[in-house]
Amino acid sequence: MNISVEISMHPLSENYLERVDAFIKNLQNYPHLKVVVSPLSTQVFGDSSQIFSALEKEITQAFTEGQAPFVLKVLKDDLSNMDLSAY
Repeated sequence: MNISVEISMHPLSENYLERVDAFIKNLQNYPHLKVVVSPLSTQVFGDSSQIFSALEKEITQAFTEGQAPFVLKVLKDDLSNMDLSAY
């Protein structure tokens, strides 16, 4: 099943931008995931099992570097090509 996930990472450290950048770059290394970066969050699109496997690994890695709350929104279907022209 394809899903869409919106992720916000909030590292509790002074080098928070470096940690967010590293997390995003790690996600971009998964060729089967579509990763879209925006100023306030990152969206990931693809197969649910592949996304959740990648997120488990990368969130666990982020936690080894210190506190970093994550906010995830998970929606059914790949919404990366959703027509937003009506909005």
